[in-house]
This record gives sequence, structure tokens and C-alpha cells, in this order.
Amino acid sequence: MSILRTALYCRLSKDDMLQGDSESIKTQKAMLTQYAKEHGFMVVGTYVDDGFSGLNFDRPDFNRMLDDIEAGKIDVVITKDLSRLGRDHLKVGHFTEIYFPMKNVRYIAVNDCVDTANKNNDIAALKNVMNEFYSRDNSRKIRSSIRARAKAGLYRCSYAPLGYRKAPDNHNRLIVDTETAWIVKRIFELSNAGFGAHKIAKLFQKEQIPSPSWWQYSRGEKDYSKRFENPENKYDWSHTVIQGIIKNPVYLGHTIMCKTESVFKVGTFKKVPDADQIRVDNTHEPLVSQEVFDSANAKILSRKREDTSGNVSIFSGLIKCGTCGKAMSQRYWGRDKHRIFVCTTYARDTKKCTDHRIYYEDLYNAVLADIQYHARLAYEDRDKAVALAVKMNNKANGNREKTNESKLRQAKKRYDEVTRLFDRLYEDSLSGRIRGDNFARLIDKYQTEQEQLLGQIKALENALQEVENSQNNAVQWADLMAEYVGIQELTAENLNLLVERIEVFDRTETDGEATQVIRICYRFGGYIEKHRFNAKVLRNTDGLQKRRSGERSGNEREKISSVS
Repeated sequence: MSILRTALYCRLSKDDMLQGDSESIKTQKAMLTQYAKEHGFMVVGTYVDDGFSGLNFDRPDFNRMLDDIEAGKIDVVITKDLSRLGRDHLKVGHFTEIYFPMKNVRYIAVNDCVDTANKNNDIAALKNVMNEFYSRDNSRKIRSSIRARAKAGLYRCSYAPLGYRKAPDNHNRLIVDTETAWIVKRIFELSNAGFGAHKIAKLFQKEQIPSPSWWQYSRGEKDYSKRFENPENKYDWSHTVIQGIIKNPVYLGHTIMCKTESVFKVGTFKKVPDADQIRVDNTHEPLVSQEVFDSANAKILSRKREDTSGNVSIFSGLIKCGTCGKAMSQRYWGRDKHRIFVCTTYARDTKKCTDHRIYYEDLYNAVLADIQYHARLAYEDRDKAVALAVKMNNKANGNREKTNESKLRQAKKRYDEVTRLFDRLYEDSLSGRIRGDNFARLIDKYQTEQEQLLGQIKALENALQEVENSQNNAVQWADLMAEYVGIQELTAENLNLLVERIEVFDRTETDGEATQVIRICYRFGGYIEKHRFNAKVLRNTDGLQKRRSGERSGNEREKISSVS
């Protein structure tokens, strides 16, 4: 009889660790090694996945074992029981009933008395279903526990929102934070006084009001040590933070929980309908009245973004720096008040980006010309336009898709781990193995992490789905562009309908002539191709650079790109 080359596979999830040494990797190794010795198997490799959920089959050593099977290096796979292989009965069944037999690999689950060399293995199917039922039942129980706590009006997030702190005697209850509540109240006051989110953020930066992240860092709630190595970041407010505060009903004294729920085994989540979300009113002291809240929201949502001179640009929110990715803001340059767009990063610190400003008329003409070209192409040769969009998107998304797939696997893996930890915590709470205060603290911690992971998973899945739907997107883009054949004027309405973002890159100058590149990301179509145009040189007639530096002469030349 030939000696069978044997792989020992061990798996331990973090919740299994709570069961003690009976499930430990050390115990599994010892048991499987002894079994192999007693039955005359030759162990050629031991594969260990420590800290991986049974619902997740994308495990490093499990994949390494499969690679060795594909290479013909393994004849037998042995695990302690079927649950060590996994807890998804469909996937486990695939390996035990299809994959292993197809590869002529014998599978043995010692404690479950499963051996594919025997004809009667009906118990394996039942065991697989029971293992999955265990995970599904625990998932349901923990979800019910979370919803029950939410219905009780308990605040379950790890960190209190700006303006509040967790009560010392009950971390599930919010109390007003006297140090920061005034900041929240002022945000609402400024919004109702006519200030937009951008202006409020800029004002707070000027007045050196610490940001929410700094408060969390200063109180030891979050590690932002790298961010605050630069002291100026202490006052780094963004308009999105401002808008988030204005929209948050927590400042009315209400708590809204369970906005999303996970899809079992899939690792994704879906938005819970508004009617099924849990809202509990009057759970804590409000910071603003309903009237103030409604008024601020109405104004902040309807307000158009203005430049420093009070004019609204049709490109507002669309122009991004091609180097650093930050927004480009509209400014006025020279004696003739030329409208230009400049990188906001460069405007704050010239060492952190480059001075690749673009003349407003240049940008307008370049974007209009690009839209006109692709609109005409889509109208005259729809198939060619679709093929171009697909080609450019496949090229752009190639590397990004691989990166996103890897990130998605990691996020799902961690989500599975956190879900299993929820299950174990629930069981330990019922059995009295964990104190109530520790249970609540850990539930809050893992709930916050789970919500963050779900957001990450959704974003990555959306990105991958966009790649998969490139053909459909290309068709939609071509149909949309064809409707604008003959377009002669750009407006905020048609720009926002057609364009997602516009990236502006550095100028290239040779022999007194300049060129500049912009890249337009179209809605549905993505980045079709770069648009390169000639640029002219304008003289700095009013000594702008002299005023900025105090050193440059008024006859120095400031180059501004312009379509020739």
C-alpha cells in the first residue's frame, strides 16, 4: 500500500478562542498529528488559519493548501471536525462532495467520523447544515439583542458626537459636553444667519476653533497622533463635517440606530428602510430646537456655493487638482480681474503642490469642445462611442479593480470575525461568563467597527460593480451625450448632468508656448480620454506676485493657460 501524503488543516476563529484549550490550534495540531501517526499517514504539511471565521473561505493557509492540491502534492486532508473546514454548508459540501473527489483527495473529519473513503457519509451533510444553523442562529440572536438595545434608546456608538459626552455612570446615555456644545450651537446659528458650510469651516479655521477629531484625540478616544504632528491640523474643519452636524437629529435629542443590516454569509449589507430603522425620541438633552434645526437644514441644502466675490461658478464642486486631488477654487487675477482656478493645497502651502492654475475661459472652452466632440461622436456613431468608453474604462480600472478586490476580501474577513465575536459575546452574556458592563462595552466597540466595515464593503462593492457594468454604463453615457449634440453653452445644470469631475494638470512650456491637459470624468462614461490644448501666455500687469512675495517685480510674467 502506498504512503498517503497528508495535509493537516487547523482553523480557529476569535470566538472559538473563548471555548478554551479544546479548540486551540495547539490541541488541533496534537490531535491530528496523533491520528495521522496511528493510521500510517505521512504528514507533508500543516496548514493553520488562526483568527478566521468559518463563513469566510478566503483564508491564507486554506488557499495555500488548495494550491498544493492543484500541484498534486496532497492525497489526504484531515481536520478535527467539519466546522474547522467551514460553517457554510453549501461551500463545505462543494469541497467534500465535488472538489476533493475530483482531485482524488481523501477528506477526513476525525470527531465527526467523516471519511470520504467510506461510501456512507450522510452524517456529513447533516453536520454541515447544523454548523451553518449555529452561525445563522447566533447571528439572528445578536441582531435581536442589538435592536432591543436600540429600542431602549441606548446610545451604542463608541464615541459621542461633538457637543456631547457619555455619562460617567452610563456610557449608553449622552449628556451635554459643556466644553464643545457651544460649537454645535454656533454652527446652527451661523447657518441660519446665511453662512454656508464652506464659509463656516473657513471661519472656524480662522478663529482657531478645534475640530471634532482633535477633541477625540485630546481626550484619548482616538489615535490621531500622525494627523496632529502638524499643530495647524488642530483647526482643520471641512464643509462635510459641518453639513454632517447640521443634518444629525442627535442634536434634537433623538437617537436613530439600525440604519443598515448585514446579509448573512454574503458579507455585504443593505440599507434598512426608513420605516424599519429604530428612532427613539427624547433620549437626551437637545442642543437646538426643531425650528432651528429645520431652518438650518433647509438653507444648507439649498444654498449654492459661491466664490470669494460672491459669484457662483458653473464649475462649482467639479474642478479638482490633477496632482494632489484636492479642490480648485475660483479666484480673480490681475488688473483685469481674470477668473482663474487655483489648487487649494498650493494656496495654503506652496511646498505641498504645484502652481498649475487654469484660466476660466480656457477651462470653459476646453470642456465645451470636449463635450461637443463626444456628443457628435455619440450621435453619428453610437457603437464607436460605446466601444471607446468601454476601452478607456477597462484600461483605467484594471489595476484599481485588483486593489479593490483585495481590500474587499480583507474587509469581509474582518466583518466575519466581528460577527462571530458578537455571537460569542451574546452566549457568554446569557451564561454569565461575562459581566454586563463588559458586555455592553464590547458590543459598542464591535458595533462601531462593524458599521465602519459595512460602509467600506459597500463602497468597494459599488466600485467593483461599476467596473462590471462598464458596458451598460458606456451605453448610458453614449445615449446621454447624443442628446447634447450641437450644444453651444455650458451651464451648471448641463455640466452637473454630464460631468462628475474635471482634473487639471500642470502646464508644459516650450519655446514660449504652453500646453495644458485636463481630464474629464463623465457620468456613466468615466474618463474617456485626456484633453490637451494650446495655452497662451499672459503678462502680469499689476504685480500680483510682487504683492504675494514682496520680492518679484511687476514686469515678471505670470503664465495662465488659455485655449488658442
